[in-house]
Amino acid sequence: MVQAVENLTALTLRLLARAAHPRLDQWDLVTCEVLAALPVPGRADLVSPHIADARLSLGIRRELLVDVVPGATLHLRARLGSSGDILAEPYPAAGDFRVERP
Repeated sequence: MVQAVENLTALTLRLLARAAHPRLDQWDLVTCEVLAALPVPGRADLVSPHIADARLSLGIRRELLVDVVPGATLHLRARLGSSGDILAEPYPAAGDFRVERP
């Protein structure tokens, strides 16, 4: 059995669109413009190679996006999951998920 690589990337994103995630209940699939992507010390950065043309689609737990509209800037940490999905931390620590409203 292959062990998953512990990975995490700090992202700053501008929210462009969001919809219900097609496979994960209580999650949204968001499309974002990538403003910054930085490795998290001590973790592999497996997300940056998936950024194409400064755009990224990722899953974010819907509860974290209450009242967040397109144009908002998101600061979060995300990982590449074993299924190939990029997912934001579901229960981020204080300060690891922030929203700047437009």
